[in-house]
Amino acid sequence: MSVFRTAKRSTAALLAGFAVTILTVVQPAADTLDEIKSRGHFVFGLEVGYKPFEFRDENNEIVGYDIDVANEIGKRLGVEARPQGTNWATVIQTLYDGGFDLILGGMTATEKRYQRVNFSIPYMDASSGLLVMSNSGIMGRSELGGKTVSAGAGTPQINQLKLSAEELGFEYSGEIKTYDSDAVAYEAMRVGRIDAYASTIVSLLEFAKTTEDFDVLPFASDMWEQEWTAMAFRKEDETLRAAFNEAIRDMKADGTLAALQEKWFGKSFVDLLSDEAPTW
Repeated sequence: MSVFRTAKRSTAALLAGFAVTILTVVQPAADTLDEIKSRGHFVFGLEVGYKPFEFRDENNEIVGYDIDVANEIGKRLGVEARPQGTNWATVIQTLYDGGFDLILGGMTATEKRYQRVNFSIPYMDASSGLLVMSNSGIMGRSELGGKTVSAGAGTPQINQLKLSAEELGFEYSGEIKTYDSDAVAYEAMRVGRIDAYASTIVSLLEFAKTTEDFDVLPFASDMWEQEWTAMAFRKEDETLRAAFNEAIRDMKADGTLAALQEKWFGKSFVDLLSDEAPTW
């Protein structure tokens, strides 16, 4: 047998082994829904301190609307729901890094986020609002020119503030400030560092119940679409997303979701919710 022929066979064997290795590496990962059912629980990412969606009670337990929704879905899937606090500005990256199985933390569905995740059907309204001091004299967004404005880090309200300034033809005082915590933003307003804070109107109204020092104003424009709160999933986790969508639809149909909204927000928004997942 020639040296060339032997080398040719050796090369072929090497390539065959290499192909097997490649096939082993690129095999699809196990289905996340199956993994969750096997381990008996799912982990969902959120940022604690976004009342009434999620916050710590007097016993330091994480409670809120999202916790109740997650627990109900877990019950319907036959597994436990476990919340995992995280930094909201990096929540999507943490999802892909394996920090949790999905995001269930009062997230507003946006086009930018949709580039990285797929959303569930809406489970809450996410219309925006503005928080101002009661003695500020600010009666609406048209009076924000020259003011110091802010929003939560990584939230769609940052872009809404930019669009609002473009639409109304004014500039703010300096750059739009961002905060990792609503509580820090509220305190910054108390001491005069900011004039207005944009967030979801339901969370702002919840805070405003605790004091007479602040007012909550509607923050809406034709420059942005109706906003929805939705759960977020990795693009490849379609089976898991379908299971959660089915659970949400069942909760809407049997009155469970309305009851939870009345518990945490004082009224039901179920009739306003779209039955289609937000896409772009």
